[in-house]
Amino acid sequence: MRRSGHHPEIEGRFGLRNFVRSASVLSLNSLVSFARAVITAKLFAVTLGPSAVGILAQLLNFSAFVSVIIPLGLTSGVAKMVAEKSRAPRDVSRVVLTASLLAVASALAMGILLAPAAGKISETLTGTSRYGVLVLLIVASFPLYNLASVVSYVLQGLAEVQRLTRANIITAALSVLLLIPLTATYGLTGAMVAVLATSFVQAGIFVLMLSRTYAARAWKFADVRFDRRTARELLAYGGIVLIGGVVLWGSVLTVRTLTVRVLGESSNGLYQVVFGMSTQYITMFMTWMSAYVFPRVISERHRGKLGELLNSALRANLAIMVPILVVSVALRDPLIRIFYSPAFSAATPLIPIQVLGDYARIIGWSFAVCLFAIGRTRSHLAVIATQSVTWVLLAFLMVPIWGLTAVPVSYAISFLAYPLLGIALVRHWVGAAPDRKSLLLAGLGLACVVGAGAPFYTGLLLAPLMPGVVYLINRHELRAGHNPVASR
Repeated sequence: MRRSGHHPEIEGRFGLRNFVRSASVLSLNSLVSFARAVITAKLFAVTLGPSAVGILAQLLNFSAFVSVIIPLGLTSGVAKMVAEKSRAPRDVSRVVLTASLLAVASALAMGILLAPAAGKISETLTGTSRYGVLVLLIVASFPLYNLASVVSYVLQGLAEVQRLTRANIITAALSVLLLIPLTATYGLTGAMVAVLATSFVQAGIFVLMLSRTYAARAWKFADVRFDRRTARELLAYGGIVLIGGVVLWGSVLTVRTLTVRVLGESSNGLYQVVFGMSTQYITMFMTWMSAYVFPRVISERHRGKLGELLNSALRANLAIMVPILVVSVALRDPLIRIFYSPAFSAATPLIPIQVLGDYARIIGWSFAVCLFAIGRTRSHLAVIATQSVTWVLLAFLMVPIWGLTAVPVSYAISFLAYPLLGIALVRHWVGAAPDRKSLLLAGLGLACVVGAGAPFYTGLLLAPLMPGVVYLINRHELRAGHNPVASR
């Protein structure tokens, strides 16, 4: 007998209604982060100018690169282990304590190594050693940022979407309150002091949210010690994540350094506009993929439903992300003028090229996200490494010839690795691949993104097309208002 409200046509899928609802909650953080980015970008553009923005971008890219190394890969592995042990409070607490101690210890060790070389690091990144003090401020922020990162992945593993979002929003708001007066008064130095101060704020807020999560579940964090077996398991996952992160951010840092050395600080500042806009919506996408999709892939990996799950996730991602990409392309010139300044308008032609690379990334990662969840860590690494190495190689070949345009062109070409290699590996290991509907929607999405560049902002007319088509495909589910996967 069929259960009441049960709809076989959506069995095993992420319900579009539930997906969009959870993505909307998580996107509140991204919207706040976007608002923060807008404020800070405008602040930096007006206060510092293109050259100083290029220097700031180099320092922050260095921070991001090192921030990938010092957690020892304790990111997705923490979320995976917590998701698997979410019904055993003591096991979760053991993961929390062990991962936190490892993260803080590794950050302190990295600080001891990097502090004496601050001047040399500054010279390598910018061509001068005068920014060594700013490098020291960044290094001092690592331990608490590392701790906050571990706690955020614990919240992801526990599917605490609302508390995770709340913590990120509060942190973003307070960071802006610190950044504005410090940067306006002290320039680059003030911006780096704000980075250090925000590390204290972020760590305190995330620890508070974790304690509230424990209280809501009537869990107690007691009689738990550092566990060597848990540490070995975390580091085993972490090794792959660490290598992937080093390769990913290493490629960013390498290409940006190449841009500075070959084309100059001002060109790097122009590309920061393109990369910054791209990072905002890709961060939003990756946030709900890791906090909403990833834990559910782990829970469903043994039930033979991955194909349906990943296809429905892809369709939901297209419904949400294609309009964002269309708006980014169609309004690229006014967005730059509003959020940065007319001095950065030379970056306008670069945005559509970057967006094409991001579209390929969204298509590919909607499937490749499952590789780590099912334990195919080498395949997960292969996808990331192929893209990163391709970007660096193409940039070295193309930038001296084509100039700044070569940076987003090489970026876009390199991200073809995500759909081509990523989907091929998923098909090989679990037999899942985009179905006919998903392929047709992906083609439609590509047409929308390309067509968004039409003159006189007419490309905006394409923004509602993808959500409308996905709605028609999923209208039975939306009328039912029921997600069988979530309710089982």
